[in-house]
Amino acid sequence: MALTINDALIAAGTKYKKDILSAPVVAFDEVIPYFTMRSGIQGKIIGGLLSVDAQLRPYRTAKDEDGSFTIVPYEWETYLGDLVKEFDPNVVLGSLYTEPTAVKPDQMAIARRIALEVALKVGEALYDNLFTAVRNPVGNNTSTLFNGFSTIFAKAITDGKASKVIGNYRDFTSTPITADTAGDVLDEMYHSVNRVLRRGKSFSLYCPPRVIDAYEKWYQINFGHVPWNTGYEQKVLHSSRGKLKFVELDNMENQNYMFISLKENMNIGFDVSSDRTTVEIRRPDNPKTVQLFMKSFFGTGFETIMPEYFCGFKFTTDVPEPEPEE
Repeated sequence: MALTINDALIAAGTKYKKDILSAPVVAFDEVIPYFTMRSGIQGKIIGGLLSVDAQLRPYRTAKDEDGSFTIVPYEWETYLGDLVKEFDPNVVLGSLYTEPTAVKPDQMAIARRIALEVALKVGEALYDNLFTAVRNPVGNNTSTLFNGFSTIFAKAITDGKASKVIGNYRDFTSTPITADTAGDVLDEMYHSVNRVLRRGKSFSLYCPPRVIDAYEKWYQINFGHVPWNTGYEQKVLHSSRGKLKFVELDNMENQNYMFISLKENMNIGFDVSSDRTTVEIRRPDNPKTVQLFMKSFFGTGFETIMPEYFCGFKFTTDVPEPEPEE
């Protein structure tokens, strides 16, 4: 393929700007049903949910008092990030088009495909760091762009905004989750959350695969195959009457927090359409390469961590080594 693909790529950066900026979000397709995707979000967002005591009383003429409406605010944030990636399009072509096609793609179609492939890699990195990222303004990769869900919650514990007293945090590290204990530990977690949250029709346990692996082994040991569940894979907690759904996320694997929450409370914020977001494909000094420049906002956050809507759990699956005998 001649190097004229460089010119087509440069033109594609302008023509397909919106497609390229939106491509990273594709990495979240499988988990979108369990999160609230918030587009057009830049910088700090003040969330929070309405709290009001509204009750009927025995009728009387006197007004006495007005009900007090309050919103407990909770702040979360998206951050501006950028990507500068220089690559040889002819090398990329070899990995994209290895099979003959019925219709030979034109230069612009190839250019669009290359740009989208690079943007998809951006999305994969965002997804991988969704829970564990730690914001560092002088960092050089996605893991330092924003604060992930687990990072945000750990800070809430340190700041005293999440605790057993408040009712939005429990520490279960004293009982490791294993094939022998998983069902009992998860049941205790479920029954420890606020009754208003448990009263909801549907909410989820966001957890890593190793927790589900342990639970499925525990379930088979204790129940085997029962009429309403003839398969091995478990989708809900057995003691929740079908309410608590498991959301198994491989990007939670390298941390020690789980969350019970509503979808509406789990925010993923991004911006792909404002004048502060951009995509540009340009010529660098090397005539054989092109440079992709992307600028966009991204961040995560809870709408609230009030116990009526959320509870976080610290856990471990590691059984401590026995003390050596003297």
